Parts: sequence; structure tokens; C-alpha cells
Amino acid sequence: MALYLAVANRKGGVGKSTVSIMLAHSLATWGGKRVLVVDIDSQCNASIILLGGCGWREARDGRKTISDYFVDCFKTPHTIPETYLVKETGDVVGAGGRRPTLDLLPGSLLIDEVQGDLFLDLASSSMGKSSIIDLSQRLGKLLRRWDTSYDVVIMDCAPGLSFVTHAAIAIADRVIVPFRPDYVSLMAIDRISLVAEGVTNLDELLAIPMSRRRYMCLPNFVRVRGQERLLIEEVGLTHPLTRVQLSHRDGIANAFEWSPDARSIEDKYGDGVADLRGLYDEVSASMLATLSPVKGYAHDTHRALSA
Repeated sequence: MALYLAVANRKGGVGKSTVSIMLAHSLATWGGKRVLVVDIDSQCNASIILLGGCGWREARDGRKTISDYFVDCFKTPHTIPETYLVKETGDVVGAGGRRPTLDLLPGSLLIDEVQGDLFLDLASSSMGKSSIIDLSQRLGKLLRRWDTSYDVVIMDCAPGLSFVTHAAIAIADRVIVPFRPDYVSLMAIDRISLVAEGVTNLDELLAIPMSRRRYMCLPNFVRVRGQERLLIEEVGLTHPLTRVQLSHRDGIANAFEWSPDARSIEDKYGDGVADLRGLYDEVSASMLATLSPVKGYAHDTHRALSA
């Protein structure tokens, strides 16, 4: 069974796409995992990082996007999911120049409109059922259709809480919440944590031990400033916090310019490779150490969606 990771935050500009791709690169290259990135964000940043602008346009023109996948699956139940994937993406190679297994379900500029259209179609034929729940459940089923094809599926979620983002969080084994150390991010973390744990208020959230929660908060764009450190510590009082903190480095920022010439992961990330290694080590260790009880929660959710 594949491990499903959702990278999500209700706030934009916190580095969700960059963290998604950092995890994808490291898990595929260093970990030797079969990795699929599902680009849920209408900004399509993850897709452009892995394919370049021209490559993403080719995927869009070839109807290989998440919008095409959803629409076709709703119309034709026996649609083959693999036909919408772009294989061996990215510009990173492993030992001996071998390309890792890093595939992509490309993003779509139209995903927001498509979700709205699907909702209206369901509402017109719901016959008293909850269209919101029905749509999220059906999207969740479609997102779980790569269980046997990959070791890790990384879902790069859009800001806010769309139908697809709700579905991704519901079926995820782990939810990674990147955040900038500022007060606006603190409020966004509070909100996304309630969704991740399926509770309605912070009192219910605090009743869940941190070791049992499905989400991890990842400080990103961290500079050496006292106020930022205090804000990160404040997050850690209420929410599970990663040990690694991603610094504001040129190597990380420059790594997301796609190149037609593939290179090693060390060359690509430059002075940010130590941060990448820290993220990879911690996420890998966390998945191995706590996957069994946490995965049961997500799989129970999946069984409910499949019922």
C-alpha cells in the first residue's frame, strides 16, 4: 500500500509546492522510492518545477491533468488512471545517472472550475443526499487509486480548503503543514489542524496527544531572528513541530528552476542540501516510527469513503 502525504496549509506563500518537490526528490533519489506527485493546486507550481513551462503545456494540451482525470472518471467509471500520468519527471538523477521513479499527475488551471461543475452536477441529481460529502468522498476514492503502483504519493494542495483539498487531507496518512514564522501563519495552522484531525475546536484538538496527530508543522523560510524563533516555539506549544527548520537559502530557492540538463540532487540544491537531508531524514524516520497507528486512521477513513 502506498503512503499518502498531503502538503497543505490554508495560507498561500508558505512553500507547499517547494516542500512537496523537496520530499519527492529526496524520497525518490535517496530513498529509492517509487514516488507520485499529485498537483492539486491551480497555480500548477509543482508541475512547472518538475516539467518546465513547455512540458506542462504539453501535458495540458495532451489532456494529462488532474482536471481531465476527474472529469473523465466521473463520466466513465472504467477510466485508466495511469494514462493521465507523466513518467520520470524532474531534472534530478541518482547514482550512475539513473532517473528515479518520480511521476506526476499534472495540475490544471481549471481545477477550481471543474470542482464547481462537478458539485453542481451532483447537486442536481443528489435526491436529498449531501452533495458536499458525496463529492469529497468520490474525489477521495479517485486520489487513492495508486495504492499498488507507488510507495509514496505526495499531494500538493492548494491554499484554502477546496473539495479536493478536503479529500486529500481525509485520505492522507500524514499531513505536512509548512508555515512561515509570522502571526498570520499561526491562525492558519490552527484552522488546518482542525480539519486534519476531524475536530471542531481547539479544546477537542488539545485532547489528542501530539504523538497521535496526523499532521506535522514545518517551519519554512526561517531567518536568524529572535522574534521568528519565539513564534516557532509558540507553534510547538500547541502543535506537533518538526525538528528540522528550513532556512531561507539561495540553494533551495534556485533549485526550483527546471533545467533540461539533469544533475545530481547535491548539485541541484547547492547550499540547501543539508536542509533537504534533514527534512528527508526526519520525515522518513517519522513515517517508519509512527506509521502503523496513524495509517490505521487514514485507512479507516478510506474504507468509509469506499463504503
